[in-house]
Amino acid sequence: MPSYDYRDGELVEVPDLVINESGDLHQSVKNTLVIRPGVTLNLHGRVSGTVRVEAGARLIARSDVSGTVNVASTAQATFYERMSGTLHVDRSGVATLAPSSVATGTMHIEGTLVNEGTRGVQVHGSGVVDDREGSTIRQPDETWEDGTMVYYG
Repeated sequence: MPSYDYRDGELVEVPDLVINESGDLHQSVKNTLVIRPGVTLNLHGRVSGTVRVEAGARLIARSDVSGTVNVASTAQATFYERMSGTLHVDRSGVATLAPSSVATGTMHIEGTLVNEGTRGVQVHGSGVVDDREGSTIRQPDETWEDGTMVYYG
């Protein structure tokens, strides 16, 4: 799905950043990042956009990710820093929150979420949530009348 940005007063389409080969990415990403099947990406730059980890691909996020992350069937994603936004894990996909990670956004889990770090309470879906020894389930700092949960810091 394309991203858009304003440039010189006009709305222009920003092409997706498609990763076809395994390796490291150090730049920040503000649009859609697509990790193709069979590719392992070590992500060192911040992401504020959409990440699609396609079937059989692997994401190792070593910096903050905000936006939407989609982990397809047979794909894997590991987060080492803050993951805020929305996390979708398809059936047979796996997302892991490392001990240093904090994820307080909304999570829809049909596959598996392994929590070794800290996660929020907004988890939905019929998948498995494995809260490992030493992990934390953080309650929201504030809940608004409409049900919105807010976490500070």
